[in-house]
Amino acid sequence: MKVYSPNKSYTGVTASVPFCNGQGETDDPYLLKWFEKHGYEVEKPAAPEPKELLEPEEPVAETMEEPVPKPVKPAKKAKG
Repeated sequence: MKVYSPNKSYTGVTASVPFCNGQGETDDPYLLKWFEKHGYEVEKPAAPEPKELLEPEEPVAETMEEPVPKPVKPAKKAKG
């Protein structure tokens, strides 16, 4: 993620992150928190766009089989 120094013209290394013209980059969560705590601006990732829940783009294969009925016992014959 991009990190912006309070000094927009800063070029150098801070907390092991190289900066050029006030802009650096790191994915280290510890360092991102450190920079925020020390007044740097940390670019947040954009939230993903929600997908519409209409119909799937491709047909979905059925994965469940139909239940198999239990066998029916023959009725007992009536005496008589």
